[in-house]
Amino acid sequence: MTDPFAHLARNSAADNNKQPILDALQKLNLLKGNIIEIGSGPGQHGIHFCQNVSELTWQPTEIISKLPLTLQWYEVSQKQGLTNYLKPFSFHIGQDPIDVSDFDLIYSANVLHIISEELAQHLIKQLVETMRQGQKLVLYGPFKKDREYTSESNRDFDQWLFSEGYGGMQDLTDVENWSNGELSLMQVKNMPANNFIVVYQKV
Repeated sequence: MTDPFAHLARNSAADNNKQPILDALQKLNLLKGNIIEIGSGPGQHGIHFCQNVSELTWQPTEIISKLPLTLQWYEVSQKQGLTNYLKPFSFHIGQDPIDVSDFDLIYSANVLHIISEELAQHLIKQLVETMRQGQKLVLYGPFKKDREYTSESNRDFDQWLFSEGYGGMQDLTDVENWSNGELSLMQVKNMPANNFIVVYQKV
């Protein structure tokens, strides 16, 4: 079967990890209801999840400079009849307001180690402001544990991130600290390539 998105630019890492993440989120019983994604990129995760879980509604977001590509993927998804994948809107951490209270879950993949630590802190504070008690935040990506790298490849990756001007890897406890104790770490699931799915809940 031909890929209707084949003509569009894509994130190869998202192609590689979308199925393992889908499987993991389904096992954790998290892939249901209305979900908002922070930093969707082209939108490969949300589109793949919506293609496989019909009862899911997915709201992508992206910064204004990257939004045109996200919208191109959205347009193709609508031609494919993917009505549970919603139109992306612009969200820039620290510049745009955001209200996540109407969503069942907040999801973000491979964002915290790309943006600066200052923006990462700001994002958590922004989300916590409108999160409801019991609402969950699910993060995917590489993290440190107890301030230590979980593998040599992650150490090398972190050094590369810094050299390229990215923010670098955060520790699993950082999100709790930045939330001033309003988020509690609930689950950590090991994923391929030394990544994690991390689930926090507003207490």
